[in-house]
Amino acid sequence: MIKSLTIEGTPKAQKRHRFGKGFVYDPSKKDKQPLLPLIRNRLGSLLVSDPVSVALAFYMPIPKSYSKKRKEELSGEDIPHTNKPDIDNMVKFYLDCLNFDDKMIYKIKAEKIYSPRPRVEMLIFY
Repeated sequence: MIKSLTIEGTPKAQKRHRFGKGFVYDPSKKDKQPLLPLIRNRLGSLLVSDPVSVALAFYMPIPKSYSKKRKEELSGEDIPHTNKPDIDNMVKFYLDCLNFDDKMIYKIKAEKIYSPRPRVEMLIFY
């Protein structure tokens, strides 16, 4: 079975945990709050007891500072994005938002691409 999900907007990355006065906190928690109900409503309840494979495509915005010619080159959604944020932190962020245990995931495919329409596309195979 396959579930798919598209999240419109600029993809986000997991931020480093912060330490302060005897406790640790996750600064990405504020970014995850609006996504949690959205993801859970669209994917429904995933009762996962078998191994899961996840494919993530991060469509990154084209910087406004780029020339018109460069923007046209990047608008085809086939040029890799090699700037920050790191793809592993982006994968962590979106997998943490899923409503099942990460340990069930045995395979991950991820890519970052420039796009005039920033979004995250997620496919879950189980």
